Amino acid sequence: MPRAGRTERPQRGAGRDSIIAPIPVTTLVDSLLAGGAERVAIELACALDRSRFEPHVIVTRGDGPLRSLLDDADVPYTLLERRRAFDLRAWRRAHRLIAATRVAGGILHAHKFGSNAWAALLARTAGVPLVVHEHNFSAEPSRLRSIIDRRWIATRAQRVLCVSDSVADVERSNGVPARLVEVVPNGVRLDAAWPAAKARSELALDPGAFIVGIVGRLRPEKAHEVLLRAVAELTQGDARVHVPLQLCIVGDGPRRDELATLAHDLGIDEHVAWAGERQDAATLAAAFDAAVICSHWEGLPLAALEAMAAGVPLVASRVGGLPTLLAGGAGVLATPGESSTFAAALRALIEDVDHRATVAATGRGRIESTYSFARMVSHVEGIYDEVSATHQARDTHRRTAAHAPDQHAQDAA
Repeated sequence: MPRAGRTERPQRGAGRDSIIAPIPVTTLVDSLLAGGAERVAIELACALDRSRFEPHVIVTRGDGPLRSLLDDADVPYTLLERRRAFDLRAWRRAHRLIAATRVAGGILHAHKFGSNAWAALLARTAGVPLVVHEHNFSAEPSRLRSIIDRRWIATRAQRVLCVSDSVADVERSNGVPARLVEVVPNGVRLDAAWPAAKARSELALDPGAFIVGIVGRLRPEKAHEVLLRAVAELTQGDARVHVPLQLCIVGDGPRRDELATLAHDLGIDEHVAWAGERQDAATLAAAFDAAVICSHWEGLPLAALEAMAAGVPLVASRVGGLPTLLAGGAGVLATPGESSTFAAALRALIEDVDHRATVAATGRGRIESTYSFARMVSHVEGIYDEVSATHQARDTHRRTAAHAPDQHAQDAA
């Protein structure tokens, strides 16, 4: 169960007049692109209680649309613009920034494997406690990643946060000690979505069509080709549905041209709207009559939670944390990589209004009860309090132990 956020914490300093200052929290991310993991990291940093925590975001690589969230929330950030896996100039700058927070009890919170590996070194050299956050795992296990998780990251981290039980299971199977692993489900705001008509107008969608939507970076693991083939099945031949159908693809990435070519080859150009990358994707979720996640692997995707929060029925691959999320009729599961199962699930939603309404209502209820944004923030803030208190206690013990020989020598004299 998530912890309630707590206002009490150990005082830094000595004496009756010691001031309880906010804990510096440095968030380490690879980029400010509008991917799900990046959005969790940035939105979490922006939402921290400023009376208790002092956020700062370090971006090791590139800029992106999420920068506007930091600007709006007045959260300071540093762009390192590193160009290699290990860039000494960028590392030195990050080290200086993180080490400067040590005296104030700073915490380093890294997101995704690459940043977690970087953070393990930075936490060692800067002497600050480390929280790492895992959002996903490839369907193909990596022996090298397992070794790095177990022997490098876990040996420094005070906590390994996982977005779902499936991700936590992989961490434990990699040899990460169970005492470090904690599941913190992603959370979304329940009132983020615009009304359907406004969202459809913003995306220039056909107001009279049944809109199938997918939100996600155009990368191989997201398997957009599966949905394109399902749409071809639903719009062509004797088995086509007898309602206007439009697919809206929100996101951009390296497969844009390849997927556009596939849509043309399938003969569905007129049914596909390419919306591009949108930083405001959460506000647009209600534009869809049905949402799809057809990935080969996932942790707990924000796009799924946002569609359900907007009251949109979800069809999703049976991977990662999605079966748990959609259990009990909160959504419809389909077989990864099999376009026909996605087509069948969408057909049922299109043709049965009552079924569609029931799935939507159950999904919305699931988000309200378990996956709210406030719940996630409170959970993480509680972890920060625990990590800070434990680290300060250890520092106090080390200082006391280091001072003891000198005291013994004075007593002997």
